[in-house]
Amino acid sequence: MAAAAGPGEGEGMAGARAFVALLAAALLLAQAVLGSEEHQRLLGAPVDVAENDEGLQRALQFAMAQYNRASNDMYSSRVVRIISAQRQLVSGIKYTMKVEIARTTCTKATADPQSCSLYDTPEMAKHTTCNFVVYTIPWLNEIKLLKSSCK
Repeated sequence: MAAAAGPGEGEGMAGARAFVALLAAALLLAQAVLGSEEHQRLLGAPVDVAENDEGLQRALQFAMAQYNRASNDMYSSRVVRIISAQRQLVSGIKYTMKVEIARTTCTKATADPQSCSLYDTPEMAKHTTCNFVVYTIPWLNEIKLLKSSCK
């Protein structure tokens, strides 16, 4: 046999339901406001990376070393500016970079082209736009250049 609700017990249950409904409405409102200010990012989706990001700098340095090694030019090239850079978390980290590079006054025998000055004359500077994709697994100390194309 069911016991009858005592005085005030039904009101407590109605108050709790109202509180839960109000809380749910507040959460939906917060989600709508935050969602309009900032996109919801998918896990593993490419994200923009700041130029001073340490991982990006390592990936770019590796890509440029590979570029200079493969180039038939007797002079080293170096990055003039980063046009765009993204990082994507996969089974490691994939960096996709679009950069402007130019020929330096240093030959390839020079250890660090970053310290070399660029040619002043356009015909010697050879400004080029390159797209690099570098895949790295930092915890295994592995790095690979997946794509290198320059125009």
